[in-house]
Amino acid sequence: MDSFLIAYISQRMKEMGFDDFSFEPIRVKEDQINAGNEYYYLVAASIISPSLIIRSDTNIFTEAADYNKFNFYGLQEFTGMITLTETDPVNFPIDYEFIRVVPRVALIEEKQKVVYHYLQNIEKINNAK
Repeated sequence: MDSFLIAYISQRMKEMGFDDFSFEPIRVKEDQINAGNEYYYLVAASIISPSLIIRSDTNIFTEAADYNKFNFYGLQEFTGMITLTETDPVNFPIDYEFIRVVPRVALIEEKQKVVYHYLQNIEKINNAK
């Protein structure tokens, strides 16, 4: 992974108040991503369909036709409900590379939900006896 990308993501997370986070490359083939408490960065190195439109709660990217001309502007940030629209799905099926970033707060919240549901299930089992 390119050092600019790592530095940029680290800077963005710090700006938003997240000192701890994890990230991973992810291949997206769906037309919708529920990225609540997550950040997706478009980093596709391959050709992007000129008719691709990506919308999220925080960004609308409609400049895919010129994507491969961009050096740094191509690093687009999306969060919330992300929708990928492709008007030429036959020639360009949805298949793009992003970096998925999950702040530690979101990881802790997810673990808390798992524990909460586990405890609810135990309570249901105990009440059934």
